[in-house]
Amino acid sequence: MRDEDRAQGLTRVDQGAANMRRWQVVAAAALVATLTVLASCSSTSERLSADATTTTASGAATVSEHQTDTPAAPPTVPEATAPVATEAPTTEAPAAPAGNTVVVIKVVDGDTIDVAGGVRVRVIGIDTPERGVCGAKEATESLRTLIGDQRVTLVPGARDDHDRYGRLLRYLDVNGVDLGLQQIRTGHAIARYDSRDGYGRHAREDQYIATAGSSPRPCGLGGTAPQTTVAAAPAPAPPVAPSPAPAPAPAAGGTDQRFGTCAAAIAAGLGPYRSGVDPEYAWYRDADHDGTVCAR
Repeated sequence: MRDEDRAQGLTRVDQGAANMRRWQVVAAAALVATLTVLASCSSTSERLSADATTTTASGAATVSEHQTDTPAAPPTVPEATAPVATEAPTTEAPAAPAGNTVVVIKVVDGDTIDVAGGVRVRVIGIDTPERGVCGAKEATESLRTLIGDQRVTLVPGARDDHDRYGRLLRYLDVNGVDLGLQQIRTGHAIARYDSRDGYGRHAREDQYIATAGSSPRPCGLGGTAPQTTVAAAPAPAPPVAPSPAPAPAPAAGGTDQRFGTCAAAIAAGLGPYRSGVDPEYAWYRDADHDGTVCAR
């Protein structure tokens, strides 16, 4: 081979080596940038180090790298979960707290009231006539009078907290007085809705039943209709006997007893009296002007 061809071959080898070194440098730089991006995104701590580029005796630069840990997988994004289903709202009225003292908004009837907060309360263990039935008006008015303008304390005690109509079941107490018991005692309610008819025993059941046994029943629940009391006309006063005439005062100066009439004097055995003779003459009327009075 000619020296000229040999020299051209060496030149081409040198150029290829230089190109190779440039591509190695570019590839190393790209690799370092990629690892840096992965390290910033990873939730796991990574440590990257690269060995220094050494230059060989022939002037070729060798890039080496050392990665201590395998890049961690990108953080897992939790899958979206379906919202927890909630129960459908019920139409049941909100329950007032046990033993809560509340303001009465309305007396619905003899055993039901509405209180502040939109809660309807049914009295435990009693029953009064329904509206339009005999005795209903009286029972409603009785409960209204018992409550007056006072606050009512709602006391639990039934087996169930609400009845089938969603009404809160509570005793009604005002200043320590049980209004349900009072309704029974006055004959405006009966003891009902307890263990005897399938509603479970309530705390005051025995007292309610005992009181009902000795109290009248409202007319709309098997009792008698309320009677309207009519005041009796006063009895005529007995005739007053005339008081006896006062006894005549004794006459002065030895005269006879003085009477109101000659008839009384004659009845007493006195008379007659003559004008100018007897002073008693002046006491009586001489009707015939004959000068004598009280003649027999």
